[in-house]
Amino acid sequence: MKTKESFFISLLLVFILVILQSTLFYAIIPNVVIPDFALIVVAFCAARRGMQEGQILGFFNGLAEDFMTASFPGFNALIKTIIGFLAGTIKNKMLFDPVIFPILFIFFVTLVKGALAAVTAYIFFPEGYFPAVFSSSFLMEIVLNSLFAPLIYLILKKTHLIPNDIWGGK
Repeated sequence: MKTKESFFISLLLVFILVILQSTLFYAIIPNVVIPDFALIVVAFCAARRGMQEGQILGFFNGLAEDFMTASFPGFNALIKTIIGFLAGTIKNKMLFDPVIFPILFIFFVTLVKGALAAVTAYIFFPEGYFPAVFSSSFLMEIVLNSLFAPLIYLILKKTHLIPNDIWGGK
């Protein structure tokens, strides 16, 4: 699959995942922590394709989340753009194991998401708005994201949304 085609398919996948996370998953399982599947896709695609495409995927992921949720406009777009950039910095710098790397990588990416949310909320809303960062639900999101990471990595690899060359074999 060509790079441009796989990028647009990744972008479409991120939009679909944001919609599912924001609507269907909450309707099916209310009051339960939902993994951030779109974040996982953004992080893996950014790590494979680099900073520029990571930022674009992250921005549109965050923008879609801002639109679908009641968050402050631009809040998620800023956070996910930074995450796409940071994840893209490791392009071609690491050899990827299909199980351990995805778990550790997404663990740290989700932690960075929480830290960025806390800092951003503090900067723009110092009078008291502070997201539930490092609460029990956020810690559960870290665990769920980490556990789902190898499966999503495998799906992205098998569908060639992330090419096999750098990502560890066939």
